[in-house]
Amino acid sequence: MPDGTCIKVLYVLNTTDRGERNMIIGLHGAGVDATVICRPDAPGRLELEEAGIRVIPIRIRSKVDFAAIRNLRQLLENESFSLVHVFSKMLLVNYTLASWGMRTPVVAYRGIIGNLSYWDPFSWLSFLNPRITRMVCVCEGIRQFFLKKRFLFFFNLFKPEKVVTIYKGHRIEWYQHQHDEKLLPDLGIPSGAKTIGCVARLKKRKGIIELIQAMELIPRGLGPHLVLVGRVLDKSIYAAYEKSASKDRIHLIGFHPEAARIAGEFDIITLPSLRREGLPRAVIEGMAQAIAPVVTDAGGSPELVEPGISGLVVPPGDPKALAEAFTKLLQDDYKRLEMGRQAQQRIGECFNVQQSVEKTLKLYTEILEPLA
Repeated sequence: MPDGTCIKVLYVLNTTDRGERNMIIGLHGAGVDATVICRPDAPGRLELEEAGIRVIPIRIRSKVDFAAIRNLRQLLENESFSLVHVFSKMLLVNYTLASWGMRTPVVAYRGIIGNLSYWDPFSWLSFLNPRITRMVCVCEGIRQFFLKKRFLFFFNLFKPEKVVTIYKGHRIEWYQHQHDEKLLPDLGIPSGAKTIGCVARLKKRKGIIELIQAMELIPRGLGPHLVLVGRVLDKSIYAAYEKSASKDRIHLIGFHPEAARIAGEFDIITLPSLRREGLPRAVIEGMAQAIAPVVTDAGGSPELVEPGISGLVVPPGDPKALAEAFTKLLQDDYKRLEMGRQAQQRIGECFNVQQSVEKTLKLYTEILEPLA
């Protein structure tokens, strides 16, 4: 792995998820001099500080937060950084305004597809800003979104070398929970029932209506129950649920703080998104617990699995294809369990923290070597 010694990086975050902070801790361990800006109450702040990383508490509340911009500007004027790594559009807008006139290389993280317009001034202050040195996409689906995006139908601001894919890292041990045979029954699911689970913010574009429709196409003798965990954000989902002939086997759980543990109790984990999917964390959490996944060919979802080995991939918006995939796994316990084991192995081998650290450090080196 490249040596990170003498690379001084400012990380601009609001909150810190486990993958991001473990990547930063890993980079710090590789020699990167890391400083983190985050909310004063950010989860994991203590973990960063215990790893010897300096944390500066700055709360960035909006797209243009003048108090935060002043604090950022003061920091940038008083200290010199090799590069800055920013983790969201809102943070990027504030950093761009705070660093006006400065030339420190900027790495921007992108975790979603869409919500980017050439006619939106905030897009030009963030991901469309020419000052962005590299764009780190959490999946190849997002990278391809940038490479295909055209300005006035002809011009593309994103050259292939500017946009890179680095998967966010995970560790299998984060998701190892003791099996709790009462967890699903306590949520109203019959004990011993086969379950298909979906954990998400329940929107139409997540394919939830098609998922409900697919339940009616699964042979009733298999008797699976569909467990939907997350807030329902579209009334049409309630309407689809109410008119479903399988309503008695569909459970709207709502938000649950133990969603990752619940995912580990399913027989199948799914997210049948129609479009604009990044790299769905809930599916990763299920796969890391050896739960067989069924996903759609939308965004980064198909990158998670080797079709037929560590999961099944179906076309988006196709309830019949979903039902056939579920039926195949529900009818063959051995195949489903083996696919779950392969899914867990794939997360451990291809979506781990170490590869995230190594690829990010390599990226930093590629940016900074020509400037030395």
